[in-house]
Amino acid sequence: MAELTILAAYDAPGRGPAGLAWDGRFLWNADYTTGSIYQLDPQTMQVQRSILCPGNLSGLAWDGRTLWQSLHDAGWIRQVNPATNDFDHTVHLDNEGWISGVAWENDHLWAVSQQFGKLLAVNPADSAILRTLPAPVAAGDLDFHNGYLWLGLAYPMQFDPIYQGFDWVGDEQHFALLQIDPADGAEIARYPLTFMPMGVAWAGDTLWLSHAGGRKLYQLAMSR
Repeated sequence: MAELTILAAYDAPGRGPAGLAWDGRFLWNADYTTGSIYQLDPQTMQVQRSILCPGNLSGLAWDGRTLWQSLHDAGWIRQVNPATNDFDHTVHLDNEGWISGVAWENDHLWAVSQQFGKLLAVNPADSAILRTLPAPVAAGDLDFHNGYLWLGLAYPMQFDPIYQGFDWVGDEQHFALLQIDPADGAEIARYPLTFMPMGVAWAGDTLWLSHAGGRKLYQLAMSR
């Protein structure tokens, strides 16, 4: 089975690195402590610019022209235009709990309903949910790459509706990146990690993951 290998680790531009996106040239990183989205040169990992996007930022996606930024506890996904720094549009997912991740596939968004354990295919034009796939609770960000969804995960966990938080189930604590078939939600592969990835972005054959607890951005490769 293929394995993930860390090639390099970098200090994140902020103290709460979450969602990641790749636009073909630059890496973008959303930070929930600063409420900003940072554009990074992958060659130097220096910040080229930042976009203020107030709120508890979580997942991040690129659609070929604009960024899509999920706000974790607001039920929103904002379309952020990096050419103007404007919010062009807002997707409302008001009844889907915490939105921890977002990805772009062709003409629609995927969103992670972290509390309810669901992956939502969403029409960005009218916020309609096109279909729903089952997913583990306590998932993080995701990306769409080479026909599959790639989802960060901490497991086994359950959501406590009284205390509004996640609890470990049992004594073991695991982290992984899941490869998921978007047609039916089937798990294709599970790649072990040592941390919970709150940001996931493929840049060609290179994978980028963010580790909020360690304030790091990791560059990884998948061995065949």
